[in-house]
Amino acid sequence: MSLQRALASDASSPVQATFSRANQDLVVIAHRGVFDRAPENSLAALERAVALGVDMMELDTQSNADGTLVTIHDDTLDRTTTGTGPVAALRDAMRPALRLRAGEGGEEAPVTDEPLPLLAEMLEAARGRILLNIDTKYVRDLPAVMKLVLDRGMAGEVLVKASVDPLAARLPVEDMPGFGTVPFMPLFRLRDGLSRAQVEGIARLAPDVVECHFDSLRALAEARPAREAAGIRHWTNSLDCSHSLDFNDTRALRDPESVWGVLLDAGVGAIQTDQAEALIAFARARGAIAR
Repeated sequence: MSLQRALASDASSPVQATFSRANQDLVVIAHRGVFDRAPENSLAALERAVALGVDMMELDTQSNADGTLVTIHDDTLDRTTTGTGPVAALRDAMRPALRLRAGEGGEEAPVTDEPLPLLAEMLEAARGRILLNIDTKYVRDLPAVMKLVLDRGMAGEVLVKASVDPLAARLPVEDMPGFGTVPFMPLFRLRDGLSRAQVEGIARLAPDVVECHFDSLRALAEARPAREAAGIRHWTNSLDCSHSLDFNDTRALRDPESVWGVLLDAGVGAIQTDQAEALIAFARARGAIAR
């Protein structure tokens, strides 16, 4: 579903419209943006995702020494930027001098003209163009992330997430400011013999989508009836840091049916990938994306 259709829908928010059961298309999420021709977690990677028609961009954020939310995955600046040392020690005045390294970074990666972006800058670049999934690297920063999203008036275009115990009586995130206003996605691993109870436990939060890793297709199948009864979409990852068996992008590029096809047949309705262009092409050919 395009963001323009989601914005024009009768749903309470574009995020809800995108993940609702009324949207029968596979939702494609670009992990750290599309960084085949741009640095990961960059404004350029967001632009590439928009150009490809990706539904949502996942990005990482954490606070620096001044409490400002920057868009970066690692604890240190070393891999992806021209800087060194902990992100937690980075001062605001130091950030403008930094530049991002191409692709996934590393000391051999070329230096680009792309700056290390603030989360606020990523929000503004995405507004009305692409949904964002914000992976907050530290729970301590979740209140600040939610406040920034609310202050920018973008609650309906952003999905935040955190790891949870779906069988817990109450989750710490429920007591955070902004919970229930900014769409929230629980993240947990489905466990054989418990997966149905896990989904039933998390359903009390009425999430539109859950990110679930799995150790067996059996756990996926056990959870499916409860998830569908609650109207919850299943998000899984096909990243090479495979969280779910060997369902990864490298294998999908060789044999997409054995990875993305199996996930679609198992009822997965959202896939996060580092190969967004290939996944979109496969899903269109298979009829999983009508657009």
